[in-house]
This record gives sequence, C-alpha cells and structure tokens, in this order.
Amino acid sequence: MKLGALAAASGVSTASIKFYIHEGLLRPGRKKNATTAVYDDAHLHRLELIRWLRDELNTPISGIAELTRAIGDASLPTIELMGICQEFALRGNSGLPASALRASGSPPFTLRSGTSPAAATRSPSDRFDGIVTEALDRLGWPDQESAARTAVARTLEMVDAAGYSVSADSVVDQCRAIASTAEDHIRPIGTELSRDEVCLRVIRGITMHNRQLIAVSALTHASLSMIARASAAADGGSAAD
Repeated sequence: MKLGALAAASGVSTASIKFYIHEGLLRPGRKKNATTAVYDDAHLHRLELIRWLRDELNTPISGIAELTRAIGDASLPTIELMGICQEFALRGNSGLPASALRASGSPPFTLRSGTSPAAATRSPSDRFDGIVTEALDRLGWPDQESAARTAVARTLEMVDAAGYSVSADSVVDQCRAIASTAEDHIRPIGTELSRDEVCLRVIRGITMHNRQLIAVSALTHASLSMIARASAAADGGSAAD
C-alpha cells in the first residue's frame, strides 16, 4: 500500500508516519520509484502498536524506541520479549508508583545480564523479598526474577511504610483470587502473529486487566464501607429503641 493508504488503515497521519520513520521507530517503505514508496502489513502492525502506546499509555518516543529495538533483536526469544512487554504495561498504567518499577533508562529484567551495578534497579529489603518468596512457595509458583515480582516486593515495602500490615497470607489470598481470571488471559500466543502483534496483545491485555482490577477493588471497598455504615446505623437505632 502507498503512504496514504497506510495512514487511512492505521489511523495515523502521514506526518506522524514520516516522523516515526525519521526517529527509527518504523522502517522506510520499499521504494517503488523515485517518488513513491510502498508499505506492507509489518508497517501496519508497528503503527498499531505505536498508536496504542501513545494513546493509551502516553509512552514517550524514547520508551517506544526501547521496545522496538527489542522487537528487532532477532536473538531475543519471544518469551523474553513478552517479559519486556509486561514491564511496559506495569510502567504505563497500572496504578503503581515509579519507585515500584525499574528506573527509566535501566535495562529490562530480561536484558540485564552483564550490566553494571549502577544500571541495576533498587532491590526491596530482604523482609519483603522474603514475603514474596514465601507466597510463591505456598502457591507452588516459580520464583524467578521479573518486573512483576520486584514490583510486588517494593509495593509491600511501601504499604508497610504507610502503616498497613503486609504478609505472605495476604499475597497468597490475592493471588488465588486473581488466578482464575488470569488463566483466561494467558492463552498461548500463536506463531502466526508478528512480534509487533505479540507485543500489542501482551501490553494491551495486561493494561486492561489491571484497570479492571483497580476499578473492582474500588467498588469492593466502597460497597463494604456502605454495608458497614448501614449496619452501624441499624445497630445504633436498635440501641436507641
């Protein structure tokens, strides 16, 4: 397809497409002649990914460039690429503070071998790391370094510092409550998908699920608070009688 058709199919303006090509986020089209280039489904998949990251997560160009470099790294297995996508989803719109995630500019967990100590992210204290270890052991789940594992340990540390109790029991209960829903979201990714399509599905799926969890958590707290107030009011009325 020509540039205009690509813009129409992707919903991205021709000016933005040219900008993404200039920034190295999108490879140039194949030259058909001196004045015309043609584009294919690979360009469309990349633009769909870029557009979603920009519109839904407000991901900066530097962040998108980081992801597209990983996508273009043929030596990086798809499963490790999916781990990087999970980090992007957590960083982009999960309700987690930046301090719970890896520092901007530091390498993703899956690309961290051989990096200097200065490039590594701050580790949570042994106590909170131990809570996660205990919870995973009780669940029978693998205990491997990942963005999600570190985010849980750091969040527990912040919750504790705010004066709320944290324990392996609470982590296990929450994981078990979420597990049945999560199982429906981790269907195998087909090999027919491009790496850009894989990234979009992983990031979009995690983001949407996280948004739902946050909203349902708010609904649960609000509903239980209403029930408690109504019960207290009823008890007060009975005492007055």
